[in-house]
Amino acid sequence: MLIPFLFGVLDMLPLPEPPAAEAPRWRIVKTEQGITCRIALVDGARVPWGEAVAEIARPLEEVASHLLDFEGARKFIPRAAEIRTLERGPDQALVYYRIHLLWPISDRDWTIRYRFSMSEQKGFEMIWSELNDLGPRVQDTVRVTLVRGLWQLTATAHKTTHARYVVLSDLGGRLPMMMIEQTAWRQPLETIKGIRRALGVGP
Repeated sequence: MLIPFLFGVLDMLPLPEPPAAEAPRWRIVKTEQGITCRIALVDGARVPWGEAVAEIARPLEEVASHLLDFEGARKFIPRAAEIRTLERGPDQALVYYRIHLLWPISDRDWTIRYRFSMSEQKGFEMIWSELNDLGPRVQDTVRVTLVRGLWQLTATAHKTTHARYVVLSDLGGRLPMMMIEQTAWRQPLETIKGIRRALGVGP
């Protein structure tokens, strides 16, 4: 089912914006299973943007439908303790997440607003950003205060999907820079791999 087209959905992503796909500040850090992963620091940011680009051997509408099953994603997200849809409309959703982390690192939680659209010209686009004031507050968790990202899906001539996933998140706490940078690219990598497995086209 096509989603009503929301003009300029990517223009609605709040600052800080990710660098353009062709910007030289992007740096390739990993290529695995045909998935290219890059990171890019933006001025004044503590954490880098992460990106994964790959082909998924399923039609675009099937991939988009999987991405919009927010609560169903719980079985594919490592350490997801809770995923709850608080609001849902034809072109947006408000979703709460809580992730269980190993001691001594505290659990993390956040609430984000998704906005999405599909058109023949642009394919499927989805953005998200934090909106914690509209979500629940759980004791003994660290609130993630920066969560931004986007999906861009386009159909290929041979009925597969070209996917670009970009994300920026600051988990807070005193994490070493090596862990911060590794998380920035590994999370997009594992997300693409997880989608392939969920759709039956990956190991």
